[in-house]
Amino acid sequence: MEKKDIFIVSGGILTERLVSMIKEDDLIIGVDRGAEWLIEHGLSPHYIVGDFDSANSSFLEAIKEKYGDKIYRFPSEKDETDTELAVRFAISLQPKSITIIGAIGTRLDHVLANIHVLLLGERQHIPSQIYGTNNRIRLVLPDKTLYVQKGEYKYISLLPFTEKVEGISIQGFKYPLSQASMEVGQPYGISNELVDEKGTILIEKGILLVIESKD
Repeated sequence: MEKKDIFIVSGGILTERLVSMIKEDDLIIGVDRGAEWLIEHGLSPHYIVGDFDSANSSFLEAIKEKYGDKIYRFPSEKDETDTELAVRFAISLQPKSITIIGAIGTRLDHVLANIHVLLLGERQHIPSQIYGTNNRIRLVLPDKTLYVQKGEYKYISLLPFTEKVEGISIQGFKYPLSQASMEVGQPYGISNELVDEKGTILIEKGILLVIESKD
């Protein structure tokens, strides 16, 4: 079976530009209010996941007949967020990659939680990322090279996702690093820029958070 790129559409800020990233042969998982947004805009998710506590009360009834066993409903009182459940389900499908859109909204706690669930995919060697209206968010694990392309995003910021990140080497940037370390509480990796068409980021220990920003 051919592996697919999976798009998880969550219930944060969604725009038609973000959704236009989805290609015809990609697999779509709608999460709670994100699934509702997709259907309202004429798009059909392949699966729907969530507790539906933030969706319109009539939404679930309206989709039961069409989607049937493609709906995975969970109780509202649970340990996992809906997006985490969707990521875990996506991993079970053994995808080529996981991209989450609608993961950035007004709830900062949810945004941070959504960044954390990227680690679930990365630990299974599945490239995982979040796209928002102004940002792209990824994680770097040891001995895995991350490539950053010049173009849409002006700034690239590096932050330690673990207490300490060691052996950070980046090339193609205005401020290069070689075997550097970063620790929580010293955010010196903010607002770097590419000088080459492509930059590379590599670490030896820890986990590094990489955020590309338009402004």
